[in-house]
Amino acid sequence: MTDTVHIFGPTFSTFVRVVLLVCEEKGIPYTVGRIIDEKPAETHSPEHFKVHPFGKLPVMFHGDFVLAETASIVRYLDSTFGEETLQGNSAQQKAEVDQWCSLITHYVDYHVVRQFMLEQLIPKGENGEPRFDVITEKRPLAENALKIVEKQLGDKPYLVGREFTLADAMLAPMLFYNLDSPDFLNIVAHSNRLTAYTERLQRRESGTMILKPLSQSR
Repeated sequence: MTDTVHIFGPTFSTFVRVVLLVCEEKGIPYTVGRIIDEKPAETHSPEHFKVHPFGKLPVMFHGDFVLAETASIVRYLDSTFGEETLQGNSAQQKAEVDQWCSLITHYVDYHVVRQFMLEQLIPKGENGEPRFDVITEKRPLAENALKIVEKQLGDKPYLVGREFTLADAMLAPMLFYNLDSPDFLNIVAHSNRLTAYTERLQRRESGTMILKPLSQSR
């Protein structure tokens, strides 16, 4: 089987960036973009639905093996490539990393990105304007989600201990986008602890490669 993986999806996607961060951390050769079977394929196209039944992103191709869903993809990459693990070294650590990957995917992303930040990134109001009433309504839930993250982080350098794990990769793109967003959306900047954590993730070699503003995304 080839050592190179292909990631279907745009590089501005938070979940695509999660996978790319793991590839960079593990030194995995990869390609990324809206390509399936070496042909251009758009999101929600018939080709996309063939590889993800719900038309979500990202999708990974490793030789003939096709895998959807971010958490499954990064666990596969971590287990398949390299000797060092990003999932913890004990059963308890692995379970805790897996727990936080699930919490981030299902709740933090939902409240911070889908329900809050996308109102500015993909405006749904009249004349393509953000719905500021929706942003105001959803802000407390987004703030609460990040307070939960901040409590878990505590004084540790990373979310589940002293080493970077898949849980940190899950959080990094959404925290970076929030810290880089306009003041009325920026929650991370109000927390010194979360700001320092986000900047720590950005300074990692993987972060310098992947955590870039939207204007620099392909």
